[in-house]
Amino acid sequence: MKLKNLHLKNIGPFLNDTIEFATWENSKSQVTILTGENGTGKTIIIDAIRKVFIHPYTAKKIRPIKRENNFHLELEMNFRMQDISFIGRQQEGDSEEFLVFTQSNGMYNEFSNILQNPQNAKGNLWILNYWTSQNDHQPFHISSLDFIKPENYLIDALDGIQQNAETTKIVTFFDYYKSSDDPIEKKEGEFIFAQLKKIFKISLYNGEFVNVQRTKLLPVIKQNGFDVTLEKLSSGNLYLVQRLISLLGQMYSVYKLNNLPIEELCNTPGVLFIDEAENHLHPKWQKTFLNSILEMFPNLQIIVATHSPFIVGSVEGAKVYVCKPQLGHSIISDETNIYSNKPIEEILSTEVFGETSSFANKKIDELLEARKEAVKSGNKEEENRIETELLKINPQYFSYLEIDKIIDQIKNKK
Repeated sequence: MKLKNLHLKNIGPFLNDTIEFATWENSKSQVTILTGENGTGKTIIIDAIRKVFIHPYTAKKIRPIKRENNFHLELEMNFRMQDISFIGRQQEGDSEEFLVFTQSNGMYNEFSNILQNPQNAKGNLWILNYWTSQNDHQPFHISSLDFIKPENYLIDALDGIQQNAETTKIVTFFDYYKSSDDPIEKKEGEFIFAQLKKIFKISLYNGEFVNVQRTKLLPVIKQNGFDVTLEKLSSGNLYLVQRLISLLGQMYSVYKLNNLPIEELCNTPGVLFIDEAENHLHPKWQKTFLNSILEMFPNLQIIVATHSPFIVGSVEGAKVYVCKPQLGHSIISDETNIYSNKPIEEILSTEVFGETSSFANKKIDELLEARKEAVKSGNKEEENRIETELLKINPQYFSYLEIDKIIDQIKNKK
Protein backbone atom coordinates (compact mmCIF):
# COMPACT_ATOMS: atom_id res chain seq x y z
CA MET A 1 0.00 0.00 0.00
CA LYS A 2 1.25 3.48 -0.90
CA LEU A 3 -0.35 6.93 -0.92
CA LYS A 4 0.04 8.87 -4.15
CA ASN A 5 -2.09 12.03 -4.20
CA LEU A 6 -4.60 13.87 -2.01
CA HIS A 7 -7.08 16.44 -3.31
CA LEU A 8 -8.97 18.66 -0.84
CA LYS A 9 -11.86 20.93 -1.84
CA ASN A 10 -13.59 22.89 0.94
CA ILE A 11 -11.85 20.79 3.59
CA GLY A 12 -10.68 22.61 6.73
CA PRO A 13 -9.10 25.91 5.64
CA PHE A 14 -8.42 24.64 2.11
CA LEU A 15 -10.50 25.71 -0.89
CA ASN A 16 -8.90 23.60 -3.61
CA ASP A 17 -5.47 22.03 -3.03
CA THR A 18 -3.53 18.92 -4.00
CA ILE A 19 -0.58 17.07 -2.46
CA GLU A 20 1.61 14.59 -4.31
CA PHE A 21 3.15 12.37 -1.64
CA ALA A 22 6.80 11.35 -1.78
CA THR A 23 7.32 7.84 -3.15
CA TRP A 24 10.32 6.01 -4.54
CA GLU A 25 8.95 6.80 -7.99
CA ASN A 26 9.11 10.59 -7.61
CA SER A 27 11.62 11.27 -4.79
CA LYS A 28 14.82 10.09 -3.14
CA SER A 29 12.82 9.22 -0.03
CA GLN A 30 9.25 8.34 0.95
CA VAL A 31 8.95 11.18 3.46
CA THR A 32 6.42 14.00 3.02
CA ILE A 33 6.72 16.89 5.47
CA LEU A 34 3.85 19.31 6.15
CA THR A 35 4.76 22.56 7.88
CA GLY A 36 3.37 26.04 8.42
CA GLU A 37 2.14 28.34 11.14
CA ASN A 38 -0.45 27.34 13.75
CA GLY A 39 -3.98 27.10 12.41
CA THR A 40 -3.03 26.70 8.75
CA GLY A 41 -4.30 23.11 8.46
CA LYS A 42 -1.35 20.71 8.80
CA THR A 43 -3.11 18.31 11.16
CA ILE A 44 -6.37 18.52 9.21
CA ILE A 45 -4.57 17.00 6.22
CA ILE A 46 -3.69 13.94 8.30
CA ASP A 47 -7.18 13.81 9.82
CA ALA A 48 -8.70 13.89 6.32
CA ILE A 49 -6.71 10.78 5.34
CA ARG A 50 -7.70 9.05 8.57
CA LYS A 51 -11.35 9.82 7.75
CA VAL A 52 -10.95 7.95 4.47
CA PHE A 53 -9.24 4.95 6.04
CA ILE A 54 -11.63 4.47 8.95
CA HIS A 55 -15.22 3.25 8.60
CA PRO A 56 -17.58 6.28 8.24
CA TYR A 57 -19.28 5.67 11.59
CA THR A 58 -15.98 5.28 13.42
CA ALA A 59 -14.60 8.30 11.55
CA LYS A 60 -17.12 10.53 13.30
CA LYS A 61 -14.86 10.29 16.37
CA ILE A 62 -12.36 12.43 14.45
CA ARG A 63 -13.13 16.14 14.57
CA PRO A 64 -15.20 17.58 11.69
CA ILE A 65 -12.98 18.67 8.83
CA LYS A 66 -15.36 19.96 6.15
CA ARG A 67 -15.41 23.67 5.35
CA GLU A 68 -18.91 23.57 3.87
CA ASN A 69 -21.31 20.98 2.48
CA ASN A 70 -19.98 21.28 -1.05
CA PHE A 71 -16.77 19.45 -0.18
CA HIS A 72 -14.75 16.88 -2.05
CA LEU A 73 -11.94 14.68 -0.78
CA GLU A 74 -10.08 12.33 -3.08
CA LEU A 75 -7.21 10.07 -2.05
CA GLU A 76 -5.35 8.20 -4.76
CA MET A 77 -3.33 5.24 -3.61
CA ASN A 78 -1.83 1.96 -4.74
CA PHE A 79 -3.54 -0.92 -3.00
CA ARG A 80 -2.96 -4.59 -3.87
CA MET A 81 -1.14 -3.63 -7.06
CA GLN A 82 -3.99 -1.40 -8.24
CA ASP A 83 -4.17 2.39 -8.48
CA ILE A 84 -7.48 3.34 -6.90
CA SER A 85 -9.20 6.50 -5.66
CA PHE A 86 -11.32 6.83 -2.55
CA ILE A 87 -13.70 9.78 -2.91
CA GLY A 88 -15.61 11.51 -0.12
CA ARG A 89 -18.60 13.81 -0.57
CA GLN A 90 -21.47 14.99 1.57
CA GLN A 91 -24.03 12.27 2.28
CA GLU A 92 -27.57 13.59 2.16
CA GLY A 93 -29.13 13.93 5.61
CA ASP A 94 -25.81 13.63 7.45
CA SER A 95 -23.90 16.63 8.71
CA GLU A 96 -20.43 15.08 8.40
CA GLU A 97 -20.39 11.52 7.05
CA PHE A 98 -18.72 10.80 3.73
CA LEU A 99 -20.33 8.98 0.86
CA VAL A 100 -17.25 7.01 -0.17
CA PHE A 101 -16.84 5.02 -3.34
CA THR A 102 -14.03 3.96 -5.62
CA GLN A 103 -13.22 3.56 -9.28
CA SER A 104 -12.85 -0.16 -8.58
CA ASN A 105 -16.29 -1.44 -7.64
CA GLY A 106 -16.50 -2.50 -4.00
CA MET A 107 -12.83 -1.82 -3.22
CA TYR A 108 -13.56 0.76 -0.53
CA ASN A 109 -15.73 -1.64 1.46
CA GLU A 110 -13.01 -4.26 1.16
CA PHE A 111 -10.38 -1.83 2.42
CA SER A 112 -12.59 -0.56 5.27
CA ASN A 113 -13.36 -4.11 6.40
CA ILE A 114 -9.65 -4.93 6.51
CA LEU A 115 -9.08 -2.16 9.05
CA GLN A 116 -12.06 -3.11 11.21
CA ASN A 117 -12.31 -6.90 10.99
CA PRO A 118 -9.49 -9.12 12.34
CA GLN A 119 -10.67 -11.95 10.09
CA ASN A 120 -9.42 -9.97 7.08
CA ALA A 121 -5.93 -9.27 8.42
CA LYS A 122 -4.24 -12.22 6.72
CA GLY A 123 -2.94 -11.35 3.28
CA ASN A 124 -2.04 -7.77 4.15
CA LEU A 125 1.65 -7.20 3.52
CA TRP A 126 1.71 -3.68 4.96
CA ILE A 127 1.10 -1.74 8.16
CA LEU A 128 -0.59 1.52 9.18
CA ASN A 129 0.26 3.62 12.22
CA TYR A 130 -0.45 7.11 13.56
CA TRP A 131 1.61 9.00 16.13
CA THR A 132 0.39 12.02 18.06
CA SER A 133 2.20 13.94 20.79
CA GLN A 134 -0.24 12.54 23.38
CA ASN A 135 1.07 10.07 25.92
CA ASP A 136 -0.91 7.42 27.75
CA HIS A 137 -1.08 8.11 31.50
CA GLN A 138 -2.06 4.60 32.56
CA PRO A 139 0.39 2.24 34.34
CA PHE A 140 2.96 0.18 32.44
CA HIS A 141 2.30 -2.78 34.71
CA ILE A 142 0.73 -5.98 33.38
CA SER A 143 -0.53 -8.71 35.70
CA SER A 144 0.43 -11.68 33.52
CA LEU A 145 2.30 -12.58 30.38
CA ASP A 146 0.16 -11.88 27.34
CA PHE A 147 0.56 -12.81 23.70
CA ILE A 148 0.46 -10.65 20.59
CA LYS A 149 -2.62 -11.45 18.53
CA PRO A 150 -1.43 -10.85 14.95
CA GLU A 151 -4.93 -10.64 13.49
CA ASN A 152 -5.64 -7.54 15.62
CA TYR A 153 -2.68 -5.52 14.40
CA LEU A 154 -4.75 -2.90 12.55
CA ILE A 155 -7.43 -2.46 15.20
CA ASP A 156 -7.20 1.13 16.53
CA ALA A 157 -3.93 1.60 14.61
CA LEU A 158 -5.01 5.12 13.64
CA ASP A 159 -6.29 6.37 17.02
CA GLY A 160 -2.90 7.88 17.91
CA ILE A 161 -2.60 6.50 21.44
CA GLN A 162 0.33 4.23 22.28
CA GLN A 163 -0.82 2.39 25.40
CA ASN A 164 1.74 1.93 28.15
CA ALA A 165 0.59 -1.58 29.10
CA GLU A 166 0.71 -2.61 25.43
CA THR A 167 4.37 -1.57 25.27
CA THR A 168 5.18 -3.76 28.28
CA LYS A 169 3.17 -6.60 26.76
CA ILE A 170 5.13 -6.51 23.48
CA VAL A 171 8.53 -6.31 25.19
CA THR A 172 7.79 -9.15 27.62
CA PHE A 173 6.36 -11.33 24.85
CA PHE A 174 9.46 -10.96 22.68
CA ASP A 175 11.62 -11.69 25.73
CA TYR A 176 9.61 -14.87 26.33
CA TYR A 177 9.67 -15.79 22.63
CA LYS A 178 13.46 -15.89 22.37
CA SER A 179 13.72 -18.44 25.20
CA SER A 180 11.64 -21.07 23.38
CA ASP A 181 12.98 -24.63 23.29
CA ASP A 182 11.69 -24.98 19.73
CA PRO A 183 14.70 -24.22 17.47
CA ILE A 184 12.62 -22.39 14.84
CA GLU A 185 10.84 -20.24 17.41
CA LYS A 186 14.12 -19.59 19.21
CA LYS A 187 15.74 -18.37 15.99
CA GLU A 188 12.76 -16.12 15.25
CA GLY A 189 12.65 -14.83 18.81
CA GLU A 190 16.36 -14.04 18.92
CA PHE A 191 16.15 -12.11 15.65
CA ILE A 192 13.15 -10.05 16.81
CA PHE A 193 14.72 -9.47 20.22
CA ALA A 194 17.83 -8.08 18.50
CA GLN A 195 15.60 -5.57 16.70
CA LEU A 196 14.00 -4.66 20.02
CA LYS A 197 17.40 -3.96 21.56
CA LYS A 198 18.28 -1.82 18.53
CA ILE A 199 15.14 0.28 19.09
CA PHE A 200 16.21 1.07 22.65
CA LYS A 201 19.76 1.81 21.49
CA ILE A 202 18.74 4.42 18.90
CA SER A 203 15.99 5.92 21.09
CA LEU A 204 17.97 6.53 24.28
CA TYR A 205 20.88 8.78 25.13
CA ASN A 206 23.58 6.56 26.64
CA GLY A 207 21.09 3.77 27.28
CA GLU A 208 20.25 0.19 26.37
CA PHE A 209 17.67 -2.47 27.09
CA VAL A 210 18.95 -4.95 29.69
CA ASN A 211 16.31 -7.58 30.42
CA VAL A 212 12.82 -8.30 31.71
CA GLN A 213 12.31 -8.98 35.40
CA ARG A 214 10.17 -12.06 34.90
CA THR A 215 8.79 -12.18 38.43
CA LYS A 216 7.39 -8.65 38.03
CA LEU A 217 7.16 -8.54 34.20
CA LEU A 218 9.06 -5.26 34.16
CA PRO A 219 11.40 -4.33 31.30
CA VAL A 220 14.68 -2.93 32.66
CA ILE A 221 16.77 -0.29 30.88
CA LYS A 222 20.26 0.85 31.77
CA GLN A 223 20.66 4.58 31.20
CA ASN A 224 23.67 6.64 32.29
CA GLY A 225 24.84 3.69 34.38
CA PHE A 226 21.55 3.23 36.29
CA ASP A 227 18.89 0.52 35.92
CA VAL A 228 15.43 2.03 35.37
CA THR A 229 12.02 0.75 34.28
CA LEU A 230 9.94 2.14 31.42
CA GLU A 231 7.93 4.62 33.47
CA LYS A 232 11.15 6.27 34.65
CA LEU A 233 12.21 7.27 31.13
CA SER A 234 11.81 10.86 30.00
CA SER A 235 8.84 11.70 27.80
CA GLY A 236 11.16 12.20 24.83
CA ASN A 237 12.90 8.85 25.22
CA LEU A 238 9.59 7.14 25.86
CA TYR A 239 8.04 8.77 22.79
CA LEU A 240 10.47 7.06 20.45
CA VAL A 241 10.75 3.77 22.34
CA GLN A 242 7.00 3.16 22.56
CA ARG A 243 6.18 4.08 19.00
CA LEU A 244 9.00 2.15 17.39
CA ILE A 245 8.04 -0.89 19.48
CA SER A 246 4.48 -0.49 18.23
CA LEU A 247 5.75 -0.62 14.63
CA LEU A 248 7.85 -3.70 15.43
CA GLY A 249 4.78 -5.41 16.89
CA GLN A 250 2.77 -4.67 13.75
CA MET A 251 5.52 -5.94 11.46
CA TYR A 252 5.81 -9.12 13.53
CA SER A 253 2.08 -9.63 13.02
CA VAL A 254 2.37 -9.23 9.23
CA TYR A 255 5.28 -11.68 9.23
CA LYS A 256 3.40 -14.23 11.32
CA LEU A 257 0.11 -13.99 9.42
CA ASN A 258 1.78 -14.50 6.06
CA ASN A 259 4.71 -16.83 6.83
CA LEU A 260 7.27 -14.37 5.48
CA PRO A 261 11.06 -14.69 5.79
CA ILE A 262 12.08 -13.50 9.26
CA GLU A 263 15.00 -11.52 7.77
CA GLU A 264 12.51 -9.31 5.93
CA LEU A 265 10.44 -8.44 9.01
CA CYS A 266 11.73 -4.86 9.39
CA ASN A 267 11.42 -4.23 5.65
CA THR A 268 7.63 -4.44 5.83
CA PRO A 269 6.15 -1.49 3.89
CA GLY A 270 3.35 0.71 5.17
CA VAL A 271 2.22 4.24 5.92
CA LEU A 272 3.12 6.13 9.10
CA PHE A 273 1.44 9.42 10.04
CA ILE A 274 3.17 11.65 12.60
CA ASP A 275 1.75 14.83 14.15
CA GLU A 276 3.99 17.28 16.06
CA ALA A 277 6.66 14.89 17.33
CA GLU A 278 8.77 17.89 18.37
CA ASN A 279 6.56 18.40 21.43
CA HIS A 280 8.59 15.69 23.19
CA LEU A 281 11.96 15.94 21.51
CA HIS A 282 15.03 18.07 22.18
CA PRO A 283 16.32 19.78 18.98
CA LYS A 284 19.18 17.25 18.86
CA TRP A 285 16.65 14.41 18.61
CA GLN A 286 14.42 16.36 16.23
CA LYS A 287 17.30 16.34 13.76
CA THR A 288 17.64 12.57 13.84
CA PHE A 289 14.34 10.93 14.74
CA LEU A 290 12.93 10.52 11.20
CA ASN A 291 16.19 8.98 10.05
CA SER A 292 16.13 6.71 13.12
CA ILE A 293 12.72 5.42 12.05
CA LEU A 294 13.99 4.81 8.52
CA GLU A 295 17.12 3.13 9.86
CA MET A 296 14.89 0.59 11.62
CA PHE A 297 12.11 0.38 9.04
CA PRO A 298 13.38 1.59 5.64
CA ASN A 299 10.28 0.84 3.57
CA LEU A 300 7.80 3.01 5.44
CA GLN A 301 6.11 5.93 3.72
CA ILE A 302 6.06 8.73 6.30
CA ILE A 303 3.77 11.76 6.35
CA VAL A 304 4.68 14.17 9.15
CA ALA A 305 3.14 17.47 10.29
CA THR A 306 5.60 19.65 12.19
CA HIS A 307 6.57 23.12 13.40
CA SER A 308 10.22 22.16 13.76
CA PRO A 309 12.83 23.50 11.32
CA PHE A 310 15.10 20.65 12.47
CA ILE A 311 12.58 18.05 11.29
CA VAL A 312 11.85 19.94 8.07
CA GLY A 313 15.50 19.77 7.04
CA SER A 314 16.36 16.36 8.46
CA VAL A 315 15.68 13.91 5.61
CA GLU A 316 17.48 14.02 2.29
CA GLY A 317 15.05 13.95 -0.62
CA ALA A 318 11.91 14.59 1.42
CA LYS A 319 9.02 16.49 -0.13
CA VAL A 320 8.12 19.62 1.85
CA TYR A 321 4.73 21.33 1.69
CA VAL A 322 3.97 24.60 3.47
CA CYS A 323 0.43 25.45 4.59
CA LYS A 324 0.21 29.20 4.06
CA PRO A 325 -2.44 31.52 5.53
CA GLN A 326 -4.40 33.65 3.05
CA LEU A 327 -7.35 35.97 3.62
CA GLY A 328 -10.03 33.59 4.94
CA HIS A 329 -8.35 30.34 3.89
CA SER A 330 -5.04 28.48 3.51
CA ILE A 331 -3.16 27.12 0.53
CA ILE A 332 -0.77 24.16 0.28
CA SER A 333 2.46 25.14 -1.45
CA ASP A 334 5.09 22.66 -2.63
CA GLU A 335 8.33 24.29 -1.42
CA THR A 336 10.62 21.29 -1.55
CA ASN A 337 13.21 23.31 -3.47
CA ILE A 338 13.32 25.89 -0.65
CA TYR A 339 13.46 23.55 2.36
CA SER A 340 14.79 20.15 1.35
CA ASN A 341 18.51 19.47 1.91
CA LYS A 342 19.11 22.98 3.25
CA PRO A 343 21.18 23.88 6.37
CA ILE A 344 19.18 24.76 9.46
CA GLU A 345 20.32 28.41 9.37
CA GLU A 346 18.82 28.82 5.90
CA ILE A 347 15.57 27.12 6.88
CA LEU A 348 15.36 29.28 9.99
CA SER A 349 15.53 32.45 7.92
CA THR A 350 12.55 31.51 5.72
CA GLU A 351 9.07 33.00 5.97
CA VAL A 352 7.63 30.13 8.03
CA PHE A 353 10.25 30.11 10.79
CA GLY A 354 11.44 33.66 11.13
CA GLU A 355 12.62 36.70 9.24
CA THR A 356 12.78 36.51 5.45
CA SER A 357 15.69 38.92 4.87
CA SER A 358 19.35 37.94 4.76
CA PHE A 359 19.90 40.48 7.58
CA ALA A 360 17.87 38.28 9.95
CA ASN A 361 20.10 35.30 9.32
CA LYS A 362 23.23 37.38 9.83
CA LYS A 363 21.80 38.91 12.99
CA ILE A 364 21.04 35.50 14.46
CA ASP A 365 24.56 34.31 13.69
CA GLU A 366 26.01 37.37 15.39
CA LEU A 367 23.80 36.94 18.45
CA LEU A 368 24.67 33.26 18.77
CA GLU A 369 28.37 34.05 18.55
CA ALA A 370 27.99 36.80 21.16
CA ARG A 371 26.08 34.41 23.44
CA LYS A 372 28.87 31.85 23.13
CA GLU A 373 31.39 34.47 24.27
CA ALA A 374 29.14 35.57 27.15
CA VAL A 375 28.82 31.98 28.37
CA LYS A 376 32.57 31.45 28.04
CA SER A 377 33.37 34.58 30.04
CA GLY A 378 30.65 33.91 32.65
CA ASN A 379 28.75 37.12 31.84
CA LYS A 380 25.28 35.90 32.86
CA GLU A 381 23.63 39.29 32.41
CA GLU A 382 24.80 39.54 28.79
CA GLU A 383 23.86 35.92 28.16
CA ASN A 384 20.29 36.55 29.39
CA ARG A 385 20.01 39.73 27.30
CA ILE A 386 21.04 37.90 24.12
CA GLU A 387 18.70 34.97 24.82
CA THR A 388 15.80 37.39 25.28
CA GLU A 389 16.57 38.94 21.90
CA LEU A 390 16.81 35.54 20.20
CA LEU A 391 13.45 34.53 21.68
CA LYS A 392 11.88 37.68 20.30
CA ILE A 393 13.18 36.88 16.80
CA ASN A 394 11.94 33.27 16.81
CA PRO A 395 10.31 32.01 20.04
CA GLN A 396 9.50 28.62 18.51
CA TYR A 397 13.02 27.80 17.38
CA PHE A 398 14.82 29.16 20.46
CA SER A 399 12.36 27.78 23.05
CA TYR A 400 15.10 25.38 24.19
CA LEU A 401 16.91 28.38 25.74
CA GLU A 402 14.23 28.49 28.44
CA ILE A 403 14.69 24.89 29.55
CA ASP A 404 16.96 25.78 32.50
CA LYS A 405 14.49 28.43 33.64
CA ILE A 406 11.62 25.94 33.54
CA ILE A 407 13.65 23.36 35.49
CA ASP A 408 14.48 25.97 38.17
CA GLN A 409 10.80 26.89 38.47
CA ILE A 410 9.88 23.24 38.98
CA LYS A 411 12.58 22.80 41.62
CA ASN A 412 11.40 25.90 43.50
CA LYS A 413 7.84 24.57 43.63
CA LYS A 414 8.93 21.40 45.40
